Amino acid sequence: MKKLTHFFFALLLALIVNLSLSVTADAARVAVLPLQFSDDAMERASDFTSYYWDIMVEKLQYPDYELMDDDKVAAKLPEEGLKSFDKATLMDVANKTDADIVIAMRLDKLEERSDFFTTIEPMRRFTMKGEYAGYNRLTGVYYHKNIFEKYSEEEPLTLKNDFQQMTFEDITKRYLYRTLKDNKKKK
Repeated sequence: MKKLTHFFFALLLALIVNLSLSVTADAARVAVLPLQFSDDAMERASDFTSYYWDIMVEKLQYPDYELMDDDKVAAKLPEEGLKSFDKATLMDVANKTDADIVIAMRLDKLEERSDFFTTIEPMRRFTMKGEYAGYNRLTGVYYHKNIFEKYSEEEPLTLKNDFQQMTFEDITKRYLYRTLKDNKKKK
């Protein structure tokens, strides 16, 4: 009986020590602005919008991040979207929405075409132009990137997957990571 009492006492002591030493940090509030497209008609705009939101939901999960309601964020933005992705504009959006992190992206051009004459195998060429910006108020990190990415892949390899989607996902995750880097250290 004495051993059992000592065991429960040690367990209670360990629980109290762990609860008092654990620091609870609030989740960073993230305002993800809707994906903007240039005036040129995009062939798959709705697909890329859904890819964009899937990436954001996957990478910005609770308890580290709290995604703000996109309707509330969109209500604080101009109807035509952001004209500039500079630091002052993103800081203004962060202040209006009371967000800790603001993420914005615009696509000007998405093009995929076949190229049959450069190599033995036919190639698929993918070009993506646009702009990405992220502002992290917690760390003071502002990341801006003019997107101009060109990728090519042998066409037989692209038949079983969505080459555009995979490339877009890789690029977006890379830029998102640079916006969020060192976020956990500053909490």
